[in-house]
Amino acid sequence: MIKAIKNKKTELTVSLGMILVLIIIASVLMYFLEHDAQPKSFENLYTSLWWGIDKYLTSTGGEDINPITPAGKFLSGLIAILGVGMFALPAGIIASGFIEEIENDKLLKKLTALEAKLESAFTVEYLAPIIKIKRELNVSHLPRKWLSISDIKYKMGISESTVLQVCEFSKKFKITNVNIDGINTVGLEYINLNRTYGQCINRNSKLTLVNLYPFTQPFFGHFGLAISDVLQANYISNEKFGQFTLLEENRLNMINNENYFEEMVSETALKEIKKDISTIMQEDGICIFLVNAGNNEYLMQFNIGAEKGDISFDNGIYFKDKEKLNQYFNKAKLISEKYEKSIAKHATVGKPEKNHIANFIQNKTKNDLLMLHVNVSILKSNGAEYYQYISDFASIFKDDAI
Repeated sequence: MIKAIKNKKTELTVSLGMILVLIIIASVLMYFLEHDAQPKSFENLYTSLWWGIDKYLTSTGGEDINPITPAGKFLSGLIAILGVGMFALPAGIIASGFIEEIENDKLLKKLTALEAKLESAFTVEYLAPIIKIKRELNVSHLPRKWLSISDIKYKMGISESTVLQVCEFSKKFKITNVNIDGINTVGLEYINLNRTYGQCINRNSKLTLVNLYPFTQPFFGHFGLAISDVLQANYISNEKFGQFTLLEENRLNMINNENYFEEMVSETALKEIKKDISTIMQEDGICIFLVNAGNNEYLMQFNIGAEKGDISFDNGIYFKDKEKLNQYFNKAKLISEKYEKSIAKHATVGKPEKNHIANFIQNKTKNDLLMLHVNVSILKSNGAEYYQYISDFASIFKDDAI
C-alpha cells in the first residue's frame, strides 16, 4: 500500500489540493450567502470553513447545520454533486496504484524468468571444435560470444519485443547489430554489468587489460574478457558509453576526457573507472590497453606513445622495460606470420592526445602501458578459429600472468 501511494504521490497531491480548494471556496461563498440568514451558524469565515470540513469531508459529531437561503441550498447541492466525483478521486488513484503494482510485480517475475532463460542459453555451445578449444583454454565457463535474434525467436520462442524488454530490464545483455558476410545481423551479447560504465574484475594480478571499445565494437568485450580469463588478469571494460551514441544518457567520451585529470568529477562512470584504475593496478604492473583497429594488412600494432611512423620503441614514453616489450613483440610477430598478416610499431598509430585515458593510467599507476591495436576482422571469425585467436593473443603475455 505504501509503495502504491508513493508511486501515485503526485496525482494524490493534486487531487487533495483540488478538494481543499473546493472546500475553501464553498465555505467562503456559503458564509456570504448564509451569514445574514444564520448569523449564529455562520458567525465568521472560521466557523464556515469548519462547516465545510464537517459537511463534505467527515462528520465531527457537532450540530447539523444546513443552508436555508435558495442560493445557499443551490451552492450546497452543486458542491455535493461535484464532491461525489471529487472526493472519490483519491480512492480511485490509490486503487489504480495497487493495480499497477500488481502488474509490475507480474512483469518483474516474467522478465526475471526470461533473463535466467537467456543467461542459461549463453552457456550452451553447439559445435564440438568450440567446446574442445574452450576446454583446452580452461574457459568453458565463459558465455558464448553471442546469441542471434533468429536463434532466440525460433529455438527459444522469445519474440523480438520481449527481448527488448529484457534488455531494458537486465544488466546482463546488450543488443548488437553486426555485419557478417555483408548481411546485417542482430543478436545479444552477454555483458553482466557490475559498474555504471561496464565491468571491472579484480584478480589481484600485476597484469591488467583495459578495453574501452566494446560499446562501439561488437564482440570486442567478449574477446577482451576471454583473454583476461585465460591470463587470470584484471579486466576493465566500457560497455555503455560512447561519444556518438544515439542515447543522450549514454553519450560520454570514455577515451579522451579532461575529467580524468581533474579532482572533482561529476559523471559517475568516470568516477568509478578512475577509482578502479587506481585500486586494481598494482605497483610496477603492466597494462594492456586494447584498441579496435580497422581491417587492414596488420593483425596488430604496438603503440607505446611514440610518434606515428616511428618504427622503433626507443622514443615511446609508456613502456620503460624495453626488453620485455621486445619479447612481446617477437611473440606477436610469430603469431602474425602464422595468420599471414603484418605487425608494426606505430605504423599508422602514435601518441594519443593529452586528455587520453592512457596518459591518466600511466601517470596515476606508473604501470608500463602497451596500446595493442587489434584488427577487428578477427572478431567475426567463426567457431574454433575465434578462440584460437584468443589463445594466441593471450600467449603473448602469458609469462607475466601472475
